[in-house]
Amino acid sequence: MRKIVIIVVAMVILSIVGFLVWRAQNPPLKELFREFASMLNEKKNDYDVTEAWYCALSAYYYYKSGDAGKARELISEALRLLRSSELLPPPPREEWGVTESNVWISRSPTTWDVVPVGAVFLRTGHDYLSYYRGDKWKLSCFIIVAVGRTRDGGLFFYQGRLPLTPREGAFRPRIYVHGKWMVPEIVFMGPIYVEEGDSVIKLYQSDLSGEYLQEVVYYEDKEKWVHRITRGGETVLEMEVKVEGPPMWLGEWNGSLLVHGVYPKLEDFDTWGGFWSFGSFEGYVKLGGEEAEVEGFFVFDRASHRPLYGRTGSFGGAPLSFSCMVIHQEGLVIMVAHSTNPSPRDPGVRFQHQLRITIGGESYATTDFELVDSGGLQPSWFRLYGRFEDGYFNLTGKAVLYWPEKWAAGRGTWWNSSAAYTWGRAVTVWSGEVVVGNRVIAVSALGVGEYTRCCGSVAGTCKYGGDCWGRWSGEEAVPGD
Repeated sequence: MRKIVIIVVAMVILSIVGFLVWRAQNPPLKELFREFASMLNEKKNDYDVTEAWYCALSAYYYYKSGDAGKARELISEALRLLRSSELLPPPPREEWGVTESNVWISRSPTTWDVVPVGAVFLRTGHDYLSYYRGDKWKLSCFIIVAVGRTRDGGLFFYQGRLPLTPREGAFRPRIYVHGKWMVPEIVFMGPIYVEEGDSVIKLYQSDLSGEYLQEVVYYEDKEKWVHRITRGGETVLEMEVKVEGPPMWLGEWNGSLLVHGVYPKLEDFDTWGGFWSFGSFEGYVKLGGEEAEVEGFFVFDRASHRPLYGRTGSFGGAPLSFSCMVIHQEGLVIMVAHSTNPSPRDPGVRFQHQLRITIGGESYATTDFELVDSGGLQPSWFRLYGRFEDGYFNLTGKAVLYWPEKWAAGRGTWWNSSAAYTWGRAVTVWSGEVVVGNRVIAVSALGVGEYTRCCGSVAGTCKYGGDCWGRWSGEEAVPGD
């Protein structure tokens, strides 16, 4: 009997020891997530953590989907990457000037302008992009907006983005086709990987599931863009773009930037540089049960933002109050960057106010124009009129489609606690005329724009989920308990 008791006790002890060893080797998933979140908080400002952060978010995606095995594999890899992450180098340059206009720049962008390594970005040892340690860059735009028609004449609207890092938010592609919005369950959060060849550069990244891959390719010598999303090698969206005319320059890298707007939550101003490239596209979409061949115009917004005064990581919401617009019909392109200052503080330089108009093979730059709208926090119409060398324009635009349908609203600014402000995009239909020399061009055009407005009153506030300009950080997606 005594032997039996000894054997049973020994078996129990061995079982307990075995369980403790197994538990040490296989801690609960939530414990691993907590460990990652704690370590990330210590390292995210100074170390190269983007790939590790993405890996952890992907692990959480599979955890929420019920695949604990995949989640454990990914969070373990995320911890390995985070533990071995390297200290980022300091920036090669910290001071950037501001100017009232860069519209007179008319050169085509180079592949380096697309990815300005050494000025804005560094390229990590894993071939993806990162900011330098302690630099002031707070948001980088790799944004695609396309507006056009389907083969049957229906309106098509696409909004795409390649987020640089989880710190700059999650993004789900948005598509309007066959009379309805689609927002597929595809979530991109960085990192952006880079491949370069002779006069060509490719940017690409995977979504959190690892099933979808999106890429943007720029062919400098051909002045051509290609954007596509694939799933398991099958193309679900593709656009091939031929550039039409010079870009709208917001500022050259290693040069001067424009004042884009004032932050609502921080007593500071947003400045930005880069360019908008414009062209006509032909494409194809097969997502969410919808399939269509499409064509129209395409804008690639390759800009980076930094606060005028603030330090690393300072963020105060969507800058107020800007109108960034493109208008297009065959043979005519108009690009507008205009902002007004609703705050009592003066940055000492005029907010952005520039326009480029391309007619056939001729392109003109001007700052001699006015943009007015119907007022309020979500304008329904716009009027744009002004002059350029050899001509003038007088146009009226009407909003026909909004994203979101009710623009995302915030409440309270640093100078007015009761003020409300909004962010949103709109597709517009434009009419009027452009006169150049003795030629009168009747305008019946489509347009698209991104806007912020201030300072009326509105019910409700902005919610997380990507509708608000930079409001969602992605940190909330790594559970701490």
